[in-house]
Amino acid sequence: MKKQAAVITGDIIQSSLLKATRRRHLQQILEKAFMAAKEQEESFRAEQYRGDSFQAVLTNKPALALQCSLIILAWLRKEDFKARLAIGTGDISFTAKNVVTSDGSAFQHSGPYLDELKKKNALVSIVTPDLVLNREWEIHSQVLSYLMERWSSLQAEAILEQLNGLTQAQTAEKLKIRQPAVHQRLQAAGWNVITMILHRFEQHISSI
Repeated sequence: MKKQAAVITGDIIQSSLLKATRRRHLQQILEKAFMAAKEQEESFRAEQYRGDSFQAVLTNKPALALQCSLIILAWLRKEDFKARLAIGTGDISFTAKNVVTSDGSAFQHSGPYLDELKKKNALVSIVTPDLVLNREWEIHSQVLSYLMERWSSLQAEAILEQLNGLTQAQTAEKLKIRQPAVHQRLQAAGWNVITMILHRFEQHISSI
């Protein structure tokens, strides 16, 4: 039986250049990022393959796929790692024990588009079963890629806490900085635009 879902396929940029200590740190950060994503959506399941690549699936609330993706990217960026992510929505026609061996249009809308990201030198791609919606999401994806390419580690840290549901005041307390400093980081990172794109994604995916 087919089931609607979202699939996230990603890989770490220039991971082959990492020394052993940085590679171990990357593994720890990925595990923390996956745990944080799962806190947003309990059906989130992620697996790594080929060492520097990973694939995740959300089956209960696919509309949260973009938020989970940004959490992963923010976790990585605040630790000075970068990744590309391709988000595909659709169905799952075959569910295997392992995420990476499952199949369906959600997987077909995700995995192959990761290679396209590499060619475009972009960071995020969003593909749905709706060809009309995809034209709009090509623009949103370009905007997100542009913003995230310019995140500093401090900006990513502030973005991450917002994605986790903290207020600016709570973020300031956690990061031990003043609230105006949090606001400044979020403004510079394009948080207002990111928030609008997140809401748009949730609206679109919930209506498909």
